[in-house]
Amino acid sequence: MSWAHTMQIVIGRPWDEVCATLADPARYADWAAWLGPTLRCRRGEWSVQRGPLRAKVRFTPRNGYGVADHCVLEGPDRARFIALRAMPHEDACVVVATFFRPAECSEAQWAVQLDAAQQSLRRLQVLLEARRPQPAEPAWA
Repeated sequence: MSWAHTMQIVIGRPWDEVCATLADPARYADWAAWLGPTLRCRRGEWSVQRGPLRAKVRFTPRNGYGVADHCVLEGPDRARFIALRAMPHEDACVVVATFFRPAECSEAQWAVQLDAAQQSLRRLQVLLEARRPQPAEPAWA
């Protein structure tokens, strides 16, 4: 039984650009299924709706290392930690995410969560790579 799973994706954009996106919690609703579209900031506090409960989300402060860890606090003794890193690689960036399996999660539920996480990383890749600057039109066109 696996209690943690690490996945990665290569994004064809500069490291600093990927880091800027990962350091902005407001952007996570666009791509991170594990937080979902209910991610909101109210009076400087981030939260997500988890069924009838609202969970707090704490993000690592902006830093120069590509670390974008965050934690979903679902209760006083229940937290889900996501380790997220961006690393430069040639003209691209590798994003690595590690997810920790909740104790009550079945093998089938875990597989569904991991599939959603991999799809989320692909959405991040598409989102960032869509920003590629288009070649300028020649002056004679």
